[in-house]
Amino acid sequence: MTIGELARRILGPLTDPVARIYRSYFVDLDDFAGRLASVEGVSNLLEIGCGDGHFCQALAAVFPDASILGIDIAADPGGLYRGRVEGVEFRQTTTEELAGERARRFDLVVLCDVLHHVPPEERVGLMEQARELVVPGGQLAVKDWVSTRNLATALAYLSDRFITGDRPRFFVSEAEFSDLVTDDSLRIVDQGWVRPQRNNRYLVLRKTS
Repeated sequence: MTIGELARRILGPLTDPVARIYRSYFVDLDDFAGRLASVEGVSNLLEIGCGDGHFCQALAAVFPDASILGIDIAADPGGLYRGRVEGVEFRQTTTEELAGERARRFDLVVLCDVLHHVPPEERVGLMEQARELVVPGGQLAVKDWVSTRNLATALAYLSDRFITGDRPRFFVSEAEFSDLVTDDSLRIVDQGWVRPQRNNRYLVLRKTS
C-alpha cells in the first residue's frame, strides 16, 4: 500500500479537499483550464489520464456545453469528481482501445501531467494514439513538468515516488517536451506555463490533417 492509498483511508471524506490543497502547490488546474477556454467549437472533449477527476471538473466548468469523457488505466477514474453529471463520463480504458473505437471523434483532447508517468519508450505510441483521437481541425493540449534544479522539482519527484508509488521521469528540457508532442500534422496555436510553477509547460496544437 502506498502512502497515498493509506492517506485516503485515513482521511475518508476529507481526501478531496486535502488533495486539492496539496496539488495546488504544484499546479493550478483552474489556471490551465482557463487557458484552454479560448478553444472554440468544443462539443466532444477527451481527457487522457484523468486520474481522480479534478481536472475534468475544471474542464466541465470551462466547457459547460461539451460532452466530456475522462479515461484512465487506473481503477476508479474520476473518483473525486464533483462537477456536473450530465454529459460527463469516466471509463477505465486505454488510448489504444479508445482510438480503435472512436478515432477522430474529439474536438479537444487533453493530457495533463500524464507523460512523466509513462515510460519513455511508450510515449511516442501514446502521442500517436492521442493525435488519432482528434478530429481534423480539432486541438490537442498537453501539459507536463519540465525539470529544473529547484525545490519544486525535488518535491514533485518525492511526491510521485513516495506518495503515489510511481517513478516519474520528468522532461529535461522544453525542447524534449516539444519534440515529443509535435509532429507534421499539428500546428502550435498556444504555449506557455501554468501557475504557480514555471516547470508546468503546456502546448496547444491544432490538427491540420
